[in-house]
Amino acid sequence: ARPRPPVQIELRDLAEKIGAEIANPPEGELSICGLASLRDATASDLAFFHDDRYLGDLKATGAAAVLVASDSSPEITDLPQLRVTSPSLAFDLAAKEILERRYSPPSAGVHPSACIDPGVEFDPEKVAIGPNAVIGEGSTVGEGCEIGAGVVIGRGVEIGACCKIYPNVTLYDRTLLGERVILHSGCVLGADGFGFETSLGEHKKIEHFGYVQVDDDVEVGANSTIDRGRFGRTWIGEGTKLDNLVQIGHNVTVGKKCIFVADTAIAGSTQIGDYVTVAAQVGMGGHLEIGSYSVFAARSGVTKSVPGGTPEKPAYYAGFPTGPASRVRKEMVAPRKIPEILRRLKALERRLED
Repeated sequence: ARPRPPVQIELRDLAEKIGAEIANPPEGELSICGLASLRDATASDLAFFHDDRYLGDLKATGAAAVLVASDSSPEITDLPQLRVTSPSLAFDLAAKEILERRYSPPSAGVHPSACIDPGVEFDPEKVAIGPNAVIGEGSTVGEGCEIGAGVVIGRGVEIGACCKIYPNVTLYDRTLLGERVILHSGCVLGADGFGFETSLGEHKKIEHFGYVQVDDDVEVGANSTIDRGRFGRTWIGEGTKLDNLVQIGHNVTVGKKCIFVADTAIAGSTQIGDYVTVAAQVGMGGHLEIGSYSVFAARSGVTKSVPGGTPEKPAYYAGFPTGPASRVRKEMVAPRKIPEILRRLKALERRLED
């Protein structure tokens, strides 16, 4: 993208763009040039307030204006407020508006250094392919896609419309992407699963003939990996979001609209339902079934299949081996009571000896 001159957007125009109502309107025009936290904002920045813990920062902020919830009443009268349903989401809309004005979209076309097989199906006037990108034979690239520098796309890969593939991503042969998929730098989709059979003291590599399927609106974080199936597919469902450094093993199925946080690892052939939330550094064994609407606390170790919950009452799990979070919390507290229990036990023994 090509940088443009510094952005200036008039406060009233920004309010209209994001659907905000202005309270304490400024006298005359007020231009917004950037976005910042309450603590770091300057006289040309927009900030947002969404939690009473930051009321002190709100009162001391140097921001030009602040996004606040429509149903809140922060104690400020000398600062323009943009009143919205969700300050955090409105801040995101404002960020997108400013970035669109600051940077022009990548120009459609193919960089001269890109290496594209003649049989690849794509419209060079409706996609942007960056320097040193490689696309193998039999692949297709949908309209509106952006393929960054150094991306390597294998043979028979299908990429849906409006996908954004950041630099140095690798898609192995036969990988399938839906529409509006975002792949961040360094992620690898379709590598061999980690499969070996030991024979006569040697680890014999098992061939993986399958593929990876990623449905619409999935986002995969930097340096994450999704292995192809030994047979059939490894499948990531619609709307699921993977953080950086997530490992998905061969033939794993992940349902719709799940969230996996950094350093999570899922072993092969595990089946995960919809709307599952997995916190950081969770490990799941292979060939398990994880119910929909489950939530796993950070560093959980899942060794057995677990039932899910409902939208109104998710199933919460924690610990290693994983169990219901309410029980695990009690188990975690119990060892802390041991010194006091020992003290009382010794006191009782002394009384008995006397």
